[in-house]
Amino acid sequence: MNKINCKYCDTHLRIRRVTPGFEYICPRCEGVVYRSGTSISSIIAMTFSTLIMFYWMINSPILTVTVFDSKTRSVLDSIIYLLDSGHFFSSIILFLTVVFIPIFMIILIYIIIVGKKLNVNNAKLKKYIHIYNFIKEWNMVEVYLVGVLISMIKLDELTILNIEYGLWFTFLYILLFYLTVVWFNPYDIIDEIEIKEKDKNSIRKSLLYLMLAFIFIIPSNILPIMPTYKFAVEYNNTIYDGIKAFYEEGDYFVSFVIFFTSICIPVLKIVGVFIMILMAKYGILQNYKKFMTKYHRVTDALGKYSMLDVFVVVIVAAFIQYNLLLRIESGSAIFPFTLVVFFTMMASKSFDTRLLWENK
Repeated sequence: MNKINCKYCDTHLRIRRVTPGFEYICPRCEGVVYRSGTSISSIIAMTFSTLIMFYWMINSPILTVTVFDSKTRSVLDSIIYLLDSGHFFSSIILFLTVVFIPIFMIILIYIIIVGKKLNVNNAKLKKYIHIYNFIKEWNMVEVYLVGVLISMIKLDELTILNIEYGLWFTFLYILLFYLTVVWFNPYDIIDEIEIKEKDKNSIRKSLLYLMLAFIFIIPSNILPIMPTYKFAVEYNNTIYDGIKAFYEEGDYFVSFVIFFTSICIPVLKIVGVFIMILMAKYGILQNYKKFMTKYHRVTDALGKYSMLDVFVVVIVAAFIQYNLLLRIESGSAIFPFTLVVFFTMMASKSFDTRLLWENK
């Protein structure tokens, strides 16, 4: 019999047996209390396959664009080009999300599994698990994939676009990596259930992150995010300009996706976290605590998709470089907008929904 408290509403629960491949849901708030992973052998096979596919993905050409001449780039080529052309921050974003974080997560998976085989005590393994769980929240490979697909629409409108075999390696790499993350639960390895301690400073932290997000909202929306040069004429496109351009060109679905991820999600997170802070602090709207707990889980999971517009700009800028004839740059709004996404995500992750369920 395993005793556990729900990490969303603090309800005392008893789980008779942790069955592989199943998830256990709290009857009070309907949050997932525990999701068990698959076998160690399957995880090792999946991570090994992911590493092989990673090698081919990062070195293989993804797309070829042609205006007067052709430019073919792989992920590694794009990172190096952005770095050499002075787009340091954009290069770092691409490197962290597509290369460093996923590979570091796989390394940690091996460390945890091998550590258990070598009888390393659970206290040390928990430190690696804590690091793994933290960086997992900032893994954005699936967001990058959506960014590639949207970038292809933009590139096809501006150039002659050819899909290279590296794109299929990218699909497979992201699929294998995603399955690895879904199948692996580090707490299965140490045969313990995660215990999340209450954070007494949860409200203060969330409020601080909200204030920081507010500071950067204005510059992220008024500064150009994708300056475009056509025939020596500069067009300083903001986030709204990009959404409007897709809409006017008939790409209504893409326009909606970028509008929802770049504008709606950050706003929904800010408003939602602020309402939950008021609920926890002053005990208001108690009849809606179950709804707000679900709301928090959904918006927290969607938070990283706000980076979609950044990925689109970074990917397109790596290909469209034809001097004064046609050139796209990653604009000055990239930095403040990334900070808005970061701080809204931190505000959400810092808030402890168990505060909503305390007796006021």
